[in-house]
Amino acid sequence: MQLIETNVHSGEGTTTVEFVGEGGEKVSVCMAAHDMPEDAAITRAKEIMVQLTAFDSDPAQQGDIGDEAMNKEAAQNTGFTPVNPS
Repeated sequence: MQLIETNVHSGEGTTTVEFVGEGGEKVSVCMAAHDMPEDAAITRAKEIMVQLTAFDSDPAQQGDIGDEAMNKEAAQNTGFTPVNPS
């Protein structure tokens, strides 16, 4: 997905970050937080997506992202430190 726009919306007790791609794709991350600065919300949403995609412990849920080397590379390319689920 080629990112062209990022939108941040705050509601009652939540902040939603919406990533919009050039083909009309949209990925949204809704967080249980409000009054969060936009830059902090975007950073946290990216961290959540990295944790969900690259470090999912259920291989059936990973789709094409099952290669451990690719997962490590994805984490390094985002600049975020993964949190190991224990």
